[in-house]
Amino acid sequence: MKQKSLRIILMVSVLLVLLLGITGPARAEEASSPNLTPEQWVGHTFLFLDLPADKRSEGYEIFNKDQAEQGFQGDRSVRIPYAQHVGKQVTVTDVVTYPAGDNNEYIVYLSENNTGEKLVGRTMRGKLDGLVLEADMTKARQQFLGKTIYLKNRVLPGVYDLSSGAAPAAVTTKIGSAAQVIDVWAGIQSQDPIWLIVMVNGQKATLPLAYSYTNQPLSTWQNSPPWQDVLFMENPRVTFGWPEALWEKIETGTVEVGMTKEQVRLSWGRPASIDENNYGPGKSVWNYTTKALTFDGDNLISLENTELGDTVAP
Repeated sequence: MKQKSLRIILMVSVLLVLLLGITGPARAEEASSPNLTPEQWVGHTFLFLDLPADKRSEGYEIFNKDQAEQGFQGDRSVRIPYAQHVGKQVTVTDVVTYPAGDNNEYIVYLSENNTGEKLVGRTMRGKLDGLVLEADMTKARQQFLGKTIYLKNRVLPGVYDLSSGAAPAAVTTKIGSAAQVIDVWAGIQSQDPIWLIVMVNGQKATLPLAYSYTNQPLSTWQNSPPWQDVLFMENPRVTFGWPEALWEKIETGTVEVGMTKEQVRLSWGRPASIDENNYGPGKSVWNYTTKALTFDGDNLISLENTELGDTVAP
């Protein structure tokens, strides 16, 4: 039954491509937002990312058009090979929506820019693994290359050796430390597909990020761009004017009542989820692995240990 359903989806998709394929470039021009939903990908160019060394032999979970049904059934042998596709450009020629539980997923048709090879992929949670939007790479280079940025990380991976896949040594730093961006690479994972290569404290390090929410799960989208989760463009120790004692608490991962949302995010990172609908006007709850933090406006008013039920409040 599952195989029959996939066959029907693919047949309908092919018909739609033939009937509607000419609309692709117009749809690309209409999508002015830097954050593109899968329906807006048509006419846009993506790059194949590198892959972790232990995944290269498996290839990309994208298939030649004639083998797509076989690939969607789980046959890893028909995945397109890593060596022939890494770094190559592909343009999306059509996107077809199909229902998947409570949400929609997408069958994505692509054409390899140099060879014209016809490829097909299927999203999971609205994301097609192994690709980065070429425009995001271009914009990241324009915005960050040669600039000084300020880090929101305590530890960064060293510079990954793409040829050998050797694991880099970690580089320890402080939140708010200045770093010089010396290069911009395509990374190895769609979650953070762009790597800023930086010099910090006299060492080379890698800062993985997503420039936009294109090819990111829709559930992760926020109002602010995702790269703001990992860096500042201005020195936060100057712009915020916080006392050194507060920076020391942030550096040690301390969170306490009275802190602002920005201070909590710097100390603990982005929460697993945010609930802004069930606690009254102006109230929100940030959920971490074992903690629930309640804010009134921008100020933290209580912390609850969700394993033990203990609450700390003023």
